Amino acid sequence: MHKTLPVLFFCLLIIMTGCQEEQPPTITIPPQPANGSLKTDSMNSVKAEETDNQIQEDETDDELREEEQDISEKQPPTPPIKEDFQGAPQLSLFPRVGDFQPPPDSERHPYWRTFIDHLVKVTGVAENAADGSRGWVFRSINSIDSLGYFSPLKVKPDTVYQVSFNLMGDLPEGASAGIGILEFDEFLWIGEQYTEETFKKHYRGVHEGRRVTGKPVGLQTFTFRTSPET
Repeated sequence: MHKTLPVLFFCLLIIMTGCQEEQPPTITIPPQPANGSLKTDSMNSVKAEETDNQIQEDETDDELREEEQDISEKQPPTPPIKEDFQGAPQLSLFPRVGDFQPPPDSERHPYWRTFIDHLVKVTGVAENAADGSRGWVFRSINSIDSLGYFSPLKVKPDTVYQVSFNLMGDLPEGASAGIGILEFDEFLWIGEQYTEETFKKHYRGVHEGRRVTGKPVGLQTFTFRTSPET
């Protein structure tokens, strides 16, 4: 695995197209009196509450359908995109630690979440006092060989794209940093690192992009072509 950098600035990122990406309510049954004189009223109460329960369940189903409809109507971010961190965010950046998010019920998941929370705390937008430019800054974490951020974009299949970014870093010996491309067969509305199961189901390819070592400063550019299945 690649070691990560102590400090990294992504000052500018441009992606361009080339040749042409309840619990359901509980039914409460009133206590029955010893003489049974209120049996009919009690049953009516249960029926009424069952009816209310059905209405609430129907409302829940409607809410789920509305959520699914909202997702289907959402428009994913697509190139061309320019992110200079000066105004409203153009890219959604999600933290990544290691290759995959461990299964939620695994013993490793709480540790992964701890590292994710720490990464979020030590990263963010910073401003260069010299020229007012802004960049995305983050530091490495001891004992973690691979970390970073990913930003899902919807692209077209079999299409050439160009990625350009300014990068400034101070990397220790054996460490590297950069930007690469992972291809999937659909845009996944998942706002966190993918599990291994999700990754393997949708993964279609990788492009190394640009990776640097030492003390890089300046513009980095690369192009890539998406696969027919992307």
